[in-house]
Amino acid sequence: MIKKLNTLLITYLLLVFCAFADVPEILIKPSNDQYTRLSSGLAGSNITIIDESELKNNYDKNLPQILEMYSGIEIRRLFDGVEGTNSSIDMRGFGEASKSNVLILVNGIRLNEIDMSNISFSNIPLTSIDRIEIVRGGSSATLYGSGAVGGSINVVTKNDIAENNVGFSYGSYNTQKLNVNTGTKIDNNSSISFSASANSSDTYRDAADYENQNFVVNYMNKIKDTVVNLDLFSSFKEQELPGPRVKGGAVYNYHYCNRYENSRTAKHIGGSTDKNGNTCNTNQRDDYADADNIRVNANVEYEINSLNNIFINLGYRDRLDKAFLAGNENTIDTPVAGDRYLKTETDSNSFNFRYENRHVETDFSNILNLGFEIGHAFYNSKRYRKENEALGHKYHASSKTRAFLIQNTIFYNQYDLALSFGARQERSETDARDEVYRSVAGFESIYTTIDHDTYDNSRNNYAYNFGFEKGLNKNLSFYGNYSESFRIPNIDENIKATTSGSFHLEDQESEGVELGILYQNETLNLNASYYQMDTKNEIQYDQSVNTNLDPIEREGINVDFNYIIDQRQNISASINVTEAEFTSGSLSMGTGTTEFEGIIYYLGNETYGYGTNTAINYLGSDGTANQSVNLAGRKVPLVPPLTFSIDYDRQIDNSTSFNFGIKYVDEKYVSNDQENIEPKIPDYYLINTSLSKTSGPYNYKIGINNLTNEKYYDYAISSTFHDDAHYGLSNVYPLPERNYFVDFKYTF
Repeated sequence: MIKKLNTLLITYLLLVFCAFADVPEILIKPSNDQYTRLSSGLAGSNITIIDESELKNNYDKNLPQILEMYSGIEIRRLFDGVEGTNSSIDMRGFGEASKSNVLILVNGIRLNEIDMSNISFSNIPLTSIDRIEIVRGGSSATLYGSGAVGGSINVVTKNDIAENNVGFSYGSYNTQKLNVNTGTKIDNNSSISFSASANSSDTYRDAADYENQNFVVNYMNKIKDTVVNLDLFSSFKEQELPGPRVKGGAVYNYHYCNRYENSRTAKHIGGSTDKNGNTCNTNQRDDYADADNIRVNANVEYEINSLNNIFINLGYRDRLDKAFLAGNENTIDTPVAGDRYLKTETDSNSFNFRYENRHVETDFSNILNLGFEIGHAFYNSKRYRKENEALGHKYHASSKTRAFLIQNTIFYNQYDLALSFGARQERSETDARDEVYRSVAGFESIYTTIDHDTYDNSRNNYAYNFGFEKGLNKNLSFYGNYSESFRIPNIDENIKATTSGSFHLEDQESEGVELGILYQNETLNLNASYYQMDTKNEIQYDQSVNTNLDPIEREGINVDFNYIIDQRQNISASINVTEAEFTSGSLSMGTGTTEFEGIIYYLGNETYGYGTNTAINYLGSDGTANQSVNLAGRKVPLVPPLTFSIDYDRQIDNSTSFNFGIKYVDEKYVSNDQENIEPKIPDYYLINTSLSKTSGPYNYKIGINNLTNEKYYDYAISSTFHDDAHYGLSNVYPLPERNYFVDFKYTF
């Protein structure tokens, strides 16, 4: 922390010296536009605002596809990733735990649940979005609280009358999408708007059919100095789960039944533990995951006067998930002990209050925000062997939060300088318990179901940010920030905590610094930054359990730029360099051994046994005694060192435009490979292209994704069995090869 603060302080003093030496024209002003870009006063943070015009230009893409066009954002997709389903966003290199270290919000209200479920981005119709605020790093934790460690993404929906349009898309794998957007003015003070979409796809994988319907309704009413917005979100999703394909070494029959080399599209099927047998369960039930969502937000903005405002937000959301996961030996007619049907309901309510005061003078201005928040989330998950059978296991959990925050930004107009400070105090109360019914089929064994002790934990966490932005001349600005953030474990992490029978994990704490530049002239717009981040008690998935690893260090570079070649040609690009590695910690090798079907297993191990050839050849074991594996210097799995994207746009004529895009993702270690010895996920290039034409109220677009027919995947997990036979074996999730689409939109 001291090193980071010294770096920031020296940089700031140099900038202040330069400011007094050469006073430029006033560039930073506390106007509404500037305030939006600084996202409630977070001066010094690396922020991107995606406005409505950019969203309209990319209406053929889903939300994760748009987000990954910008630096610092990496998307991982399970299954086909259709419409952003089962996709997770990684900011600042958190790997497997990324979904818990990035906050996704709609109108400032978090979508992240109390469990580890992915955000269903398809639940947010693209046509309902006014803008998207991306804040990289942990500075927004003062505004939003736990989980905004790698960054936050706030989706702001429209409050005005919506543009009236309807759109339809058809593409490969029988992918169909319908969008409707409309609105009307009720009277001079009120309006209502409606956005909806319906999607379906057979997808690239077998047994992975997908269907989703959702809508958003906004009612706005202005009464004198008060504006009231009421938003209703609803969505329904049905998703078959094709499961992984097996790559690398094969041991049991079910590995041979699911070879990646034999088929990239087939669903994962069960089989016996025989070796080289012929007992693949081709009639196994299909896995699935369905979800119903409803969210209601009421937002009140009261203008006391031109300089003082009050904002109140009331939110409620409810989510019901139903999923079935078949065991290896399952068949359609005969369930087995390993089958699991999960019925999980999560619901939450929230209250946010914020007071804003603006003080405007000739030489300086000040924006002060004071806030108070209350939240309560509930988790109830029931586990069965299959639908309509007796209940075998259930979990109950809840989390209460209470937070106070302050965020203040001072604008020194004479020196073109903005300084910000923010602090948050958040109290969290978490409780959890479970109940096991061992007389129910499939739940008799302690190895399949563990009784947990009742858990009750209360604690206080704190977040801070300090930032500055300094204009050096009319084109160039320099910015920097220091932030401290935190996150509490979610219930899924607690359930699979390190110690069997205990829900307990320590809270994670992070601190980071960032320095960057902003440059803009008539042809070039550039935003580039360098950051460092350290975490304490970071929660990581470690060899089939969750644990706190201490500490992990990250540093990297984020670059976004847009270059206007001429009136008809434009290039935009993003570059992301990430270095995420452990600085301490160790994994214990296995000690005692047992043999099963000719394979030697090392008991109680966190990594390979000391006597295995793998440990001797890759981990430096001498093969004679129990040893530990030092994690210092080893990379965090699932974090690519380099990613970049380049998009070229050409206006062929006044109504026709052409787009050509390239996306590159570097190789990375598979999940569950903290030792960094398993074969990596290969790097890949994706090339996408499209042609669009506008004719009056009609807009047409045709395109090809993955033009070069790249065979790739961006997620894989190594085996949890640590013996020589399982070295190099991993489950991978293939993604689509070359595919096509046609879009049509009519505005009325």
